[in-house]
Amino acid sequence: MDFELSDEQKDVQRAAREFARGEFDPDLALELDQSGTFPESLWKKAAQLGFIGIHYPEELGGQGLGLLENVLVVEAFCSVDSGIGSALGMADIGSEVILKFGSKDQKERFLIPLAKGAKRMSIAFAESEDGQDLSSLSTISDRRGNEYFLRGEKRFVLNATLADSFITLCKEPEEGWSTWVVQRQQEGMTVHLIEKMGLRMIPFGDLSFNDVQVKLENRIGNAGEGMAHVCHCHQAMGLRSAAQALGTVQGAFDRAMGHAKQREQFGKKLSRFQAIRHKLADMAVDIEVVRWLTYKCATEYDQGKTDPGSLSIARLEAGRRLVRVVDEALQIFGGYGYIAEQAIEHYFRDAWAIGVELGTEEEQKDAIADILLGPDKRRES
Repeated sequence: MDFELSDEQKDVQRAAREFARGEFDPDLALELDQSGTFPESLWKKAAQLGFIGIHYPEELGGQGLGLLENVLVVEAFCSVDSGIGSALGMADIGSEVILKFGSKDQKERFLIPLAKGAKRMSIAFAESEDGQDLSSLSTISDRRGNEYFLRGEKRFVLNATLADSFITLCKEPEEGWSTWVVQRQQEGMTVHLIEKMGLRMIPFGDLSFNDVQVKLENRIGNAGEGMAHVCHCHQAMGLRSAAQALGTVQGAFDRAMGHAKQREQFGKKLSRFQAIRHKLADMAVDIEVVRWLTYKCATEYDQGKTDPGSLSIARLEAGRRLVRVVDEALQIFGGYGYIAEQAIEHYFRDAWAIGVELGTEEEQKDAIADILLGPDKRRES
């Protein structure tokens, strides 16, 4: 087993880190976080340098690399600033569905503008309170002659007011679940924003479809294939979220380490107190666990052999250790950690929002247990 990144992957990692350190100004990050503004100019620069859609084929504007390289970029961005890094890393979510299942025309129409930084994308799958349950899907694609119309609502949609198009899951009468690319400018679509604690640069919202007309050319694959698209998207999005978590814990650790080396209490540096040293040691272990679980799953994804069990383990551990590490970092800062001007304050808020993306511990444990023991029939009923 080779645990070493290739030279090309190290170059990608280094370039992403240098870009973030040079462009993610702390004062700008604070301003964007407090105003809830997407980092528009940074997104365009990142796209121009090839960081957005790095795993798309070259003919679609990408660099022909894998999702692992995308993970390395998101990790590097979030380690410098969790808010900006997450906003840039999630600007094209859902694109993997088109990349794998879309037609040649759909790939050219939707992926090339994403890679250029001209368009943004999101997914609209869930309708339940927890944002996960798809068993009671009520959004309908209604056919009238040769035209299709969507009716229904979607909840907790990322990039709700930013995305130019949404990969939308719906039911087709007598044909099952399907996915459509629904473009924002379509008449009948409305967005209801949701205020939240963290990831303020990424707007969340609910979508309403009131007879939104969609063209057949925007249906991905065939009718009835929607759940395969959703499963694939959740795999890719789970890895993106794990990369956010990894970068966020690394950034929180780096800041806590720097503070511990500089801050003095009772005549000596914090880094000389055993309690602080043990905190930092535990944090370093947590980061390594998240890193290698995430890299392993991303490598398997690129090799076409994604293991749902491994991905659930990675998401479970990333979520657990994300909150623990960032909380410990905040404690090392003491009272200073609660001041808005300190980056660790918004790292703490962002960590909880990223944890929601990763899914709850209970969801991941259920998924792991289902693989080990078979589905729980009581939960299905």
